Amino acid sequence: MTSFAAMLLMHPDKAWGSIVVAQGTSPRRRRFSIGHELGHFLIGSHRPRDGEQFACSHADLRLENPREANRARKMEVEANRFAASLLMPPKRIRSNLRSRQPDLDEAVRLAGEFNVSKAAMARSYVDAHRETLALVVVRDGRLVQAHRPDDFPWIAPRIGEAVPMDSIANGHQLLPGQASQLEECEPEIWLSSGAARKVELLSEQVLVQNDGWTMILLHAEGAETD
Repeated sequence: MTSFAAMLLMHPDKAWGSIVVAQGTSPRRRRFSIGHELGHFLIGSHRPRDGEQFACSHADLRLENPREANRARKMEVEANRFAASLLMPPKRIRSNLRSRQPDLDEAVRLAGEFNVSKAAMARSYVDAHRETLALVVVRDGRLVQAHRPDDFPWIAPRIGEAVPMDSIANGHQLLPGQASQLEECEPEIWLSSGAARKVELLSEQVLVQNDGWTMILLHAEGAETD
């Protein structure tokens, strides 16, 4: 089993480069991986450690904190943003929306049209949408990732913690591939007490995937930003 998801082999001065993607990667994930490595090659400040190449893990391809202090991790974040902008331009996403109402089924449809993974499109969908949205990714009932644009209030549960007891995600009876309706929930279920007071209405939608994975869409209305 390979220890990397994608790798960039290049001349030290970037005179040339070659991209290698791990065997068995799905076509949609392969496109994002290639875009990620292109980012490393085309962003002038991206340089691996002396004598090394960019060997990016699956975890690297999920990094997204723009305030990342570690230089190596910050480069991975920038490469991910490059790939997302290349494959899923926000303007093109908005022009392809069929409804103004936030809906994970819409993100799934767009993933097929843009030929990218559902997870990648869901994050870009949240970023591009005119409404104030966030995406929480869960596996086996525990938070793996929380994608929260700057205008979305602070999400209280931390990575590794179980989904909130009173959340729709905790009590659903959905099968893989099924999505719930976008339903109103108490803001305190997902948000810190301070953030919850600044939100008029919070809604939650759940999309169940295979192998214990679940995506949760949060929609905050009337949210005050600091």
